[in-house]
Amino acid sequence: MSVKVILVCKEGAAREAYLNETKKNGVEVDTVSSFGELFQAMITNPYQGVLIDLITSMKASREEKGMAQEILDVFPLIQLKLDNETGDIRTISYGSSSGDGSLSDFLDNDCRIFTSRAIRLNARKSINFNVVMSKEEHMNEKLLERTATINASQGGCFLFSSQDWVNTPNVWLIISELQDKSPIQADIRFVASWGKRMVIPGIGISFKQIKPSQLEELTQKYSL
Repeated sequence: MSVKVILVCKEGAAREAYLNETKKNGVEVDTVSSFGELFQAMITNPYQGVLIDLITSMKASREEKGMAQEILDVFPLIQLKLDNETGDIRTISYGSSSGDGSLSDFLDNDCRIFTSRAIRLNARKSINFNVVMSKEEHMNEKLLERTATINASQGGCFLFSSQDWVNTPNVWLIISELQDKSPIQADIRFVASWGKRMVIPGIGISFKQIKPSQLEELTQKYSL
């Protein structure tokens, strides 16, 4: 049975070492460079395990690590570190993993028996709401970005944007189609930066402060 996992590691010698080792096990591997990209990839693509480079993890922001925690609780996961002097790969297993053996053991004994799945916090539907959003709570008219949702769920949405949202934890937005135009505060769960990968640039958000009436109306429109 084929196995597909995802590797979080910046480009370089460590990534190449990990990929070479996984090839020995006949495992298919997708690679991303950050936890934000990891979260985005796992929303729609099914995997059987997650490999995380220790150095990449240490350099991640607090927001990115918090986002990744939801993955640690569900998928087999192993942390890796390349010894630059010997070329050996050290492993630390945690999350859903059953042990702390070699990378080969992890791939064979944990990932191979795990049912491939994607992360779906809420069912997402392709729907285009017109939105204005801001990085600041007071929503200065001159700094607003006018955009639209690419998809939406009852808990959040993905918003098109070519701005730099890296290291920005929150966003405030107004959805034009709602009767109540009060700003909605949301947490930014992942960022797809323009020009980095062949994906639609923007931000994936989850609603943090939204009025019950807004959520009810949004749910009704989402269900159409």
